[in-house]
Amino acid sequence: MELCLKNNLSKEEQDRLIEETLENTREYLNPGFVRFKRSAKAKGVEWEGDGAVMRGVHGHEFIDCLGGYGVFALGHRPKEVVDAVMLVYQRIGLYSQELLNPVQGALARKLAELSPGDLKYTYFHCGGGESNDAAIKAARIATGRTKHITAHKSFHGKTMGALSATNREAIRKPFEPLVPGFIDVPYNDLGELEEVMSEEIASVILEPIQGEGGINVPYDDYFAGVRALCDNYGALLHVDEVQTGFGRTGYMFAMEHYKGVVPDIMTLGKAMGGGVMPISAVHGTAKVWKRLEENPWYLTNTFAGSAPACAAAIKTIEILLRDDLPKQSREKGEYFKRNLSEMWHEHPGVIRDVRGRGLFIGVEFHEAEVGLAVANALFEKDVLVANTINNPRAIRIEPPLVISREQIDTVLTKFREALKDVSQKSP
Repeated sequence: MELCLKNNLSKEEQDRLIEETLENTREYLNPGFVRFKRSAKAKGVEWEGDGAVMRGVHGHEFIDCLGGYGVFALGHRPKEVVDAVMLVYQRIGLYSQELLNPVQGALARKLAELSPGDLKYTYFHCGGGESNDAAIKAARIATGRTKHITAHKSFHGKTMGALSATNREAIRKPFEPLVPGFIDVPYNDLGELEEVMSEEIASVILEPIQGEGGINVPYDDYFAGVRALCDNYGALLHVDEVQTGFGRTGYMFAMEHYKGVVPDIMTLGKAMGGGVMPISAVHGTAKVWKRLEENPWYLTNTFAGSAPACAAAIKTIEILLRDDLPKQSREKGEYFKRNLSEMWHEHPGVIRDVRGRGLFIGVEFHEAEVGLAVANALFEKDVLVANTINNPRAIRIEPPLVISREQIDTVLTKFREALKDVSQKSP
């Protein structure tokens, strides 16, 4: 049996597994992972996790403030979600594609009841990029138009359609020409958006808070203005909640920060499966879905919407509501941000800004190299963080919503130590 399929490894087996993992990653996955991942340099091979803690093969513990880029809202391996998945697995696995799936139907109804306004119908997928691709297709067939507006520093995925809507030259350039018809404008700038709006625009695609752009929070009236422009020109408002949904920013959906603004299309993912199953969704109004009735297989996916994955999502929603985790996220995030802001005032020449909502916090440094050094120092102090993809000056703080106050205090202490270490090394 492969060592990775065994539990209770001996010390010799643990050491061998680490070396095999490094070799397999270098020789059969991608050598770049070994060059760039902090964990590869430290021979950190993940093995198990509970709550806000991730452990390596040797049992070394890290407080997870990266959270799988938003996947682990309920922490690692939440028992109730695992139990719900295993219960369904006792009778069925993947979706047959022909018979009706009762668990999928139940989840779709729950999303319709939970989401704002008249959002109603859902297609399920396995990842956020797929769902954003599907949303682009849905907007085109619903409007008969082929152009879309996206924002600078946006991130919507790496499939060809989603990548065309993503504004990061480093990951776009090698794959050009991409899907045509995408126009990008500065985020949080209604004037620039209005300049390019026309009756050729199928959808405006925006994150309610930009994630990979550096945790960028728009001003309070921005989305009301976007909604009005979309209505004036007959365009659809597509909000990408893949990273911000399910309690991350202090509400179940980040769009709830912008009172009364309801999108036509909302894409979901990451935390939706409770950190146990991969599942994402494109969720829209009856108006958007009307043309999709002609061929209900336009946006389907072979492996998506399986009963176990949908069971994970149903249980995840149940726990989020029962334990009021969005409120916990809001309160813990305020505490986190208040203390990080104190460090900003103590190190104004190092930290440029602290921003975010809920447990979706960005700490931006004046120099990208300093941000990387702080992230590396935190890794050495057993705290997992990462820079944001489109703004390497910013570090994300995105822990499980179940992180304890004691763990937050430990992270804050380690963060302060890391700042001190890096400041002393800087010229």
